[in-house]
Amino acid sequence: MTVPYEALYHKVDIILQSKLEEFHLYEYDAITMEQLWVYCVEKKWRKKVIEELPLYEIASTIFSITPSELLNYVQVKSLKSHDGLLEINMEELLGPVKVK
Repeated sequence: MTVPYEALYHKVDIILQSKLEEFHLYEYDAITMEQLWVYCVEKKWRKKVIEELPLYEIASTIFSITPSELLNYVQVKSLKSHDGLLEINMEELLGPVKVK
């Protein structure tokens, strides 16, 4: 998968990986680094010149993302791209339900 702003993506991949590990701790295992990056580019920084963002702002934005923000974005994007048909497998997004 090609990602927008690929050079910057590779520069901050350790930050994305760290956030992804945090999501996995909360059992959001289906989220990928690419989804996280595209969310930042398309939603968080849509009105900014991304090439001019300071590294600390990029890191702060990534670390501040919550799973619910990202999942809401993915759901809305799916609804818009499929003419209103929800084709998201919630178990795939959230992982299997574990009884404690």
